[in-house]
Amino acid sequence: MPATPSFADFLAALPTDRRLAVETVWNAVREAMPAGYTEQVSPGMLQFVAGKEMAVALASKKNYLSLYLQTLYHFPELAAGLLAAAPKLKIGKSCLNFLRSEDLPLPALQELLQRIPADAYLARVAAVRQNPSAAHR
Repeated sequence: MPATPSFADFLAALPTDRRLAVETVWNAVREAMPAGYTEQVSPGMLQFVAGKEMAVALASKKNYLSLYLQTLYHFPELAAGLLAAAPKLKIGKSCLNFLRSEDLPLPALQELLQRIPADAYLARVAAVRQNPSAAHR
């Protein structure tokens, strides 16, 4: 069984022009994540999980970087600050696509992440699983 990749392994596998952006963004995410989340590194993505639920992940795609924010999907009411700080950012239901770390409003991102404790995240995920219409109340 191969060893679990480290953050350094993940960075080393990236194209040179993406390493600084990934390192900068992921370090900002790390600083902001409340207690109760666990960092994991896989060959294709970095992620923070609460229990078995992925909350935040960062992946290098062919043409851009994607920051997956399941927290944004489950807590849309907290997204206003992030959206206001990045009106031109390409945003999906739960992901931000970008090329450079400068494209992301890191302070607004950190503020969003700090406002969602792991237990509250898990409770919201469980509620949505029981009642899918509760996802965007």
